[in-house]
Amino acid sequence: MHIRQIDHIGVAVKDLDTYLHVFGDILGLEIHDFEEADPYEGLRIAFARIGEADFEFLQDRMPELGDKVTDQRDISRWIEKRGEGLHHIAVRVDDIDTAIQEVKAKGLRVLDEKGRPGARGSRVAFIHPKSTGGVLIHFVERAERS
Repeated sequence: MHIRQIDHIGVAVKDLDTYLHVFGDILGLEIHDFEEADPYEGLRIAFARIGEADFEFLQDRMPELGDKVTDQRDISRWIEKRGEGLHHIAVRVDDIDTAIQEVKAKGLRVLDEKGRPGARGSRVAFIHPKSTGGVLIHFVERAERS
């Protein structure tokens, strides 16, 4: 497995518009790839560019439907338990399915047995935070494989 770089840092928020204002208007970061309709069915997602990586802001669009959403994607429950803030660190890999198998073979617990659709046309998978010191690690395989 080859981890290429940090792809993005996921931040769970209650009010996406507030943080788009803070990171975009106040801090001057480029806001891009705002998605009302997302592959996670129920999130609003936007990205703020900082150097080569992004902040990914996640807000439940319909928190009352949270039972449909799996635990690692249910931002309302995450915020209720832990508060707003860091949700995950995403690292870019060349081949997500190989990366998953390699970390499993080395004893890490995964939340996804294979890559699944993610934001911006990517494929994603998560490593359970109990395997990584409480940090939710998110593998990202970009469609363009850059």
